[in-house]
Amino acid sequence: MRWKEAAAFLGWAVLLATAAGVSDFAAAQVNCETIPAGPARTDCYIGLSRINRQRSEIAADVAQHQTDSAIYRNVTGEYSRKKVRRAVPAR
Repeated sequence: MRWKEAAAFLGWAVLLATAAGVSDFAAAQVNCETIPAGPARTDCYIGLSRINRQRSEIAADVAQHQTDSAIYRNVTGEYSRKKVRRAVPAR
């Protein structure tokens, strides 16, 4: 049971790091082939497939949001206000 909890935690950690834009952490991928054949390797592959499914769902949600925003802009003629970034003072 501990292995499944660790795999679930790893999945959520990678998902959150990816969503936060931490590419170095997300680039460190797990290689399930290094684990000896058996239940642990199977759990590794299941965990990776869940992570990839969650990434796919996030990408689909982002695309749907962009589509909805484009339709809204087309219907109303209003554009969303973008955040104004302050210039970094020179040192």
